[in-house]
Amino acid sequence: MGCERAGRRDRARRERGPGKSLSPGPPPAEPGRSPGAPPRVVTDPKEVEQLLRDQSRRTETRADLERRHGDELAEVSPTVGVLDEAAVAGAYDEDPDRTVDLLADLARATDPTLRAAARRLAVRLLVPPARAGDTERRGSTRLTTVAGEGLDLDLDATLERSLEHRPVRAEDLRWRGWRSPGRAIVLLVDASGSVAGKPLTTAVTTAGALAAGLRTDDELAVVAFWSRAVLLRHLHSPAPASAVLDSLLDLRGGSTTDLALGLRTALAQAAAARVPHADVLVLTDGAWNEGEDPDPVAGGSGTARVHTLVTVDDEEARVSCARLAAAGGGRSVPLYRPSDAPAAVRAVLRA
Repeated sequence: MGCERAGRRDRARRERGPGKSLSPGPPPAEPGRSPGAPPRVVTDPKEVEQLLRDQSRRTETRADLERRHGDELAEVSPTVGVLDEAAVAGAYDEDPDRTVDLLADLARATDPTLRAAARRLAVRLLVPPARAGDTERRGSTRLTTVAGEGLDLDLDATLERSLEHRPVRAEDLRWRGWRSPGRAIVLLVDASGSVAGKPLTTAVTTAGALAAGLRTDDELAVVAFWSRAVLLRHLHSPAPASAVLDSLLDLRGGSTTDLALGLRTALAQAAAARVPHADVLVLTDGAWNEGEDPDPVAGGSGTARVHTLVTVDDEEARVSCARLAAAGGGRSVPLYRPSDAPAAVRAVLRA
């Protein structure tokens, strides 16, 4: 039993990456940064775009893909520039985790045709159109104007919609109905070390689950952090939420782990919410090796709740993540496999 626990601890340390711990000592100096200089927060869209462009230059050659995926690559991409979407969809039905891992690597391929096809397919698989009732929520509700059928026709809202079209169309009708208020969600992704393999597929799948569950009055921001914090999607961005998958697939991350910096950046987004409920979901193993203790930062989250999605099956990680979530008034939920992301998201966001 003791050997088994030791083996689990060793495996968890490998998944965290080099240099990360739950009780860190002095952090290693980041190359190119003066000791003691504050980490950089990148929120300007042009700077974020340039950073992602620079990082995405590191691509996967066909030889890289063959070494990693072997026969699986040939089954879905028999030759350069070709992606068999039906084969990928079939593999996804059988083993979603393994297939998303392959698809994420194809989405970083040196081959531009294959890369673009893989990214389009990733959005279709991970951000499916919402079905009727999928976005209904429990909890408090209020009477408001809705597009679907409600209690009574909202004449003013319907007339305003119909000014652009004559005669009035069915989709112009607006109703008064009971509905739970919208919410703001900020996904905070640990991008320290190498953002590839399981960390990448977990981040992409979680972002997809959040994007798929959004209503029109919801807001979604995505922040990645290492020794820097990068705003991949602003809370009020007009772009489709699914577009953030491209940003995550371009991301290569960095060295050390400043969880407090990432959390402060995410909470700044939450504070800008236009809706009454804000939740920060931290995708993390609970470890950090740079910056201040993140627990007090979570404790100062104000009206926003801080939740943790625990990515490592390890007792130390569970304890650390539970402590962070408790400080932020949120929940801590395990997320050990990428395919568990939709259920984990529902668990932390339940009313």
